[in-house]
Amino acid sequence: MHILVTKRLTLRKPTMLDAEQIAAGLSNWNVARMLTQVPYPYFVKDAEEWIEHVSADADSHVYTIHREQLVGVVAIEGGGPQPRLGYWLAEHAHGHGYMTEAAGALIAHTFDTTPIWAIESAALTDNPASLRVQEKLGFAVTGLRDVYSRSRGDGAQVVTTRLSAASWRAGLGRVEKSAA
Repeated sequence: MHILVTKRLTLRKPTMLDAEQIAAGLSNWNVARMLTQVPYPYFVKDAEEWIEHVSADADSHVYTIHREQLVGVVAIEGGGPQPRLGYWLAEHAHGHGYMTEAAGALIAHTFDTTPIWAIESAALTDNPASLRVQEKLGFAVTGLRDVYSRSRGDGAQVVTTRLSAASWRAGLGRVEKSAA
């Protein structure tokens, strides 16, 4: 099992032992409403199905984030030269810089180990904290897009972003990359 370690966090592939903590984090409306692909309410069975799905892909870059306990998930998924960054944190872990640290470690690992030239991401327009994480990592805004949010059961708008490998390597993000 591949593990990434930062100053404060450990990132590892999800296992079935994580299902209850994933479900607890995503069953919080304040977390789920900021995600477009997650159903609400979110149950342990949903987490088990998701873990089974991501575990089937040996090349996936999906990691649970731990600081004494599971505090979230960060992933870079999708084929081709521009996969997508997605993430969430349990509400009690908000505001500590954990996601910037975790995503920075995963981005560094991904650019170092895969032949991609950019990573795309997005954040709901009413989620400025997520946009700040992406800004700190060096992502540039590329536009707006309408999407369907499963958790909200309605349409929503996202700000789309992109980080090129060249920008990352040039150090345009303000994150310490040596922690990965």
